[in-house]
Amino acid sequence: MSAAPATTVIKAKAVIDGISDKALEHAAVIVEGDTIKEVVQGDFSDLPSGPHVRTLDHSDAYLLPGLVDVHTHLIFGVYGSSYEEVMENDSDQIMLLRAAKNALTHLHAGVTTMRENGARNRVTFDLKEGARRGYATTPRLFLCGRPVTLTGGHFFWCNQEADGVDGVRAAVRELVKDGADHIKIMASGGGTAITDNRKTSYSVEELQAIVDEAHNFGKLTTAHCLATQSLVNALDAGVDMIEHAGFIEPDGSYKFDEAIANRIAEQGVYVSPTVQTGYRQREVLQGRELERPLNSEEQGRLDGLKAKCESQLEFLGRMWTECGIQIISGTDAIQIFGDYCLGLELMAEAGMSNMDVIRASTSVASTSIGAGDIFGSLAPGMGADMIVVNKDPLEDIRALRSMTMVMRAGEQIV
Repeated sequence: MSAAPATTVIKAKAVIDGISDKALEHAAVIVEGDTIKEVVQGDFSDLPSGPHVRTLDHSDAYLLPGLVDVHTHLIFGVYGSSYEEVMENDSDQIMLLRAAKNALTHLHAGVTTMRENGARNRVTFDLKEGARRGYATTPRLFLCGRPVTLTGGHFFWCNQEADGVDGVRAAVRELVKDGADHIKIMASGGGTAITDNRKTSYSVEELQAIVDEAHNFGKLTTAHCLATQSLVNALDAGVDMIEHAGFIEPDGSYKFDEAIANRIAEQGVYVSPTVQTGYRQREVLQGRELERPLNSEEQGRLDGLKAKCESQLEFLGRMWTECGIQIISGTDAIQIFGDYCLGLELMAEAGMSNMDVIRASTSVASTSIGAGDIFGSLAPGMGADMIVVNKDPLEDIRALRSMTMVMRAGEQIV
């Protein structure tokens, strides 16, 4: 890792800037300090030179904005362990150490910005402060701190339980005081053992109070919504973003509701479908199935994961192609950090073009978290967050699995 010189010139075979419909062939980006000064195409004769200029020649490679993961849980990433096992076995100090490791792993995979959607107590607040002091190297961090959840609700062990209109307003104020950049709301049950993902959590009135209080402080909101009715409640309350969009019916079935999806689009609400959750666990069970017959518990888990993964792909494809919903890329509580590109590959499989996938993980993602004028595209005045890959991701999105260079705020990390 090296400190940013006064001026850096990065040459590339092509620049994919995160906003244009086509790549800029034979282009270069000029960086001053931590900010992009200029994007030059075609003629390199007038590029800056001299002892104060560092030139990075990637003339056979592809330059893109740094990737944005809008949904992470840095305290996890413990392969094979349930939420409850992690909560029981690990102290906040161990979680902080793991969060720092996970953040750096994701950064090396090209993720220069993370929107962190829920950790216990002050773990992620402490990580961000540690990064500010230079104790850890992380992506840019946008934090909710602790998710707002009802008593005994999903992620209740993060310790921001709140009930009733007055209670949820107080919770938002406490989180803002602690340094929250946005407010995460658990609008339905989830993977927490004592909750039910078929059922809603908060009433519309409680959700409206959270959104109102967050907006009073200039903070955006995002709502975890697996149950179909929780989507309706979140839309009634005016949330800014929806996580998962599970469309889980009261009987546990997955059923896409076009009317609700159209409403999401009409209200301009972003959706982070977290399409890769469950995928790796399904892979493990399918591999085990090839070696021996699964027992009844394993078979039940595999059947459930297949249904979940298949519905995620179907719903993402329909939200994008039929309804025009603004889709953005987020991983969720994955068990292997650095596996970000899997979600991009699945987005392409669901019907998004590679360019649309890139925008969903750069400029559209940064806009969705209120930072579209700070980073997420390669344009003058934007923060110098960039990645270089050897192969063309417009031809094969899997090119984003291997980073030749990662730069965050003008500082070369890889």
